[in-house]
Amino acid sequence: MVTELAPRPASAPRRVHPAERPAAPAASTAAPPWAALAVVLVGVFMAVADFFIVNVALPSISSSLGAGSAGLELVVAGYGVAYATGLVTGGRLGDALGRRGLFLGGIAGFTVTSAACGLAPTTATLVAARVLQGLAAAAMVPQVLATIQSSFSGSDRQRALGVYGATLGAATVAGQLLGG
Repeated sequence: MVTELAPRPASAPRRVHPAERPAAPAASTAAPPWAALAVVLVGVFMAVADFFIVNVALPSISSSLGAGSAGLELVVAGYGVAYATGLVTGGRLGDALGRRGLFLGGIAGFTVTSAACGLAPTTATLVAARVLQGLAAAAMVPQVLATIQSSFSGSDRQRALGVYGATLGAATVAGQLLGG
């Protein structure tokens, strides 16, 4: 005996309660990754160029402030040591407190301390301003690589890192030209 299966009647679509419906994707307020990269690369450019500007400007700093060789060494080393020792802390603070806020705070601090360096009446004041400037740079620079890591993937990340490297090179050259 063969049993024929009768076709099943089409069932009505299941009604979904509004609470079960997937939420519509939220409109993103974040800047496109390449625009964000351009903004953060300005900070890296400033930090790297400033290091070389001062190295080239040492003779004029010496004559205008009457700085000796030890004072000039502190002008350079104050920035470099503060920057180098603050990088890891800057990266961790960016992870804990948010990259954007720390980057903006670093830019603001760097700008204020740059003005303080330019207005420094003595070598000691200049050294203190350079140390603070190095700390401000250490707050902003780690946020750049973290932004690249989180905003780009695959070949776009490779391109973004290439642009980052080119920015470092351009800042090195520009700093020497601007400093002397």
